[in-house]
Amino acid sequence: MIDFIDILQIVKTGESESLEFKTSFNTATIETLVAFANTCGGKVIVGINHRNEVIGVKVNEESVQNWLNEIKGKTAPPIIPNVNIVPFEGKAIVIFTIQEYPIKPVATRGKYYKRIVNSNHLMSVTEVVNLHLQSFNTSWDFHVNNQF
Repeated sequence: MIDFIDILQIVKTGESESLEFKTSFNTATIETLVAFANTCGGKVIVGINHRNEVIGVKVNEESVQNWLNEIKGKTAPPIIPNVNIVPFEGKAIVIFTIQEYPIKPVATRGKYYKRIVNSNHLMSVTEVVNLHLQSFNTSWDFHVNNQF
């Protein structure tokens, strides 16, 4: 369980290859979860602004369930992150944690993202294909061209 001291340390550390802050839940939150799933996993914390200040979010169990349903419905293959609502100085923050997904790549709205340093980047077609082949431990050398 994450406590007050953990949150202070996370905020102090700032965004990274596996940590992203969002002021609210939106499409960019899902894109970041997809980028984490396609790389090494990570956490998206909703309720922290770009100046690393805890601003909190209005949240209840129903809104969190709606967010999880939206994430599941807008990703392919569907991903479902772990979620924790953490009280912090009279405010609530929501922490989404996603592991690196074993079958890659994961997409949202037909787009594939990867995480580089502390930002999300669209993947090229070549990167998407190669990541897919890597997840099945294969390469182009093992595919037969039936056209010849």
